[in-house]
Amino acid sequence: MSEYADIKIRNLSLYSFRDYLQDDIVYFLFSKKDYVCIPNYNDDPEDEDSEIYTKYMYKTTVQRAKERLDALGYSISKFEDVFNKERHNAIYYDAFLAKLHVDYDEYEEKARVRVNKYVTFKKWKNSVDKIIKHELAYGNINPYDSKSAESIGITTECDKIIYYSLKRKDQSSYYGLKTEIIKIAFTIRLILESCEPADEIILDFTNLGYWPDDSISQALLATENDEKIIVLVEGTSDKDILEFAMSKIYPHLCDLFYFMDFEDGFGGKRDGGTSFMIKNLKAFYFAKFKTKFIAIFDNDAEGYQSKCTLENEIKTWPDNFRFFLYPEDDLFKSYPTILPNESISNDNINKKACSIELYLPDILIQENDKFIPIEWETRKNVKHVGNEERLYLPKRKNKR
Repeated sequence: MSEYADIKIRNLSLYSFRDYLQDDIVYFLFSKKDYVCIPNYNDDPEDEDSEIYTKYMYKTTVQRAKERLDALGYSISKFEDVFNKERHNAIYYDAFLAKLHVDYDEYEEKARVRVNKYVTFKKWKNSVDKIIKHELAYGNINPYDSKSAESIGITTECDKIIYYSLKRKDQSSYYGLKTEIIKIAFTIRLILESCEPADEIILDFTNLGYWPDDSISQALLATENDEKIIVLVEGTSDKDILEFAMSKIYPHLCDLFYFMDFEDGFGGKRDGGTSFMIKNLKAFYFAKFKTKFIAIFDNDAEGYQSKCTLENEIKTWPDNFRFFLYPEDDLFKSYPTILPNESISNDNINKKACSIELYLPDILIQENDKFIPIEWETRKNVKHVGNEERLYLPKRKNKR
């Protein structure tokens, strides 16, 4: 005897677990902040004989899950690239070709010909959308329901590949794609495109506790993952501001990232600034680490030059490395700056003088509803000229 738990979106069972949760599948969609425990739960309070129990769930929304999958690298654009590269090997054609009574020895050649003729990513995406919308409304494709094809409107080649793969329930494929070639996370991300952003995704794993003794305790660890995306920034102010902002705006993504510390809490410190970011990234590159790295530079002259240096010195960076500047903004195309002669002029400071402080809420960089001018050369943090207070946001060569 076994117990099962399903990831549900409306009437669709997105994935089913037997006895234990698969950590990788759970981690794609849920963070530990999505855990919900309801003690003394009663399915039917009006029924005196109704059982009272503790309910264990993970719960999120489609929108948050999409953002999480995108952050992990399973975006639609990335899926399209992978699909186009692997489609001849990845599509599970067996169920449909069997329906056409094709000889098994001819499967490989017939599949290749038909893929070239009938299958594109756009067509595949449309077919997934058609089938998922049906399943959201009526439940998953039933292998024993002979009327499903007609009711869903199964007409195209891609429709039939996916439909008959679901009818066969082959564990080596997921919605018509072989899982050893294209990760399930990509298909799940595509499926979520057919759902409403506010739709709840619920994984109720309460029943697992009725069979294996340790299934609940194991399920509570399913969202724990030590492999983080490592983020390098120029200094502690960048680290503190970005971590705080993420915790407030994207709490469901916080567990995916680790912002490298500048202090270890025991007196040990490491240097900041762009030169050390470059050295660290090159060291990680030559060590051939598979961990994902993101480097975020100030949107100033030094940050822009550093990003260019990395791209020029190593022509082809692996897919697990990404470099960014803080984004350009229309506000910075005409921002008040203090010139060497002490006069104030509006200037385009994108890629010249934009550090993270300029991305804080306007109220923090305004005085009397006017933006506080910045000064590019090395001076005190706040400079007073007459009765006017001016904000100095220098390029920091050695941040900590």
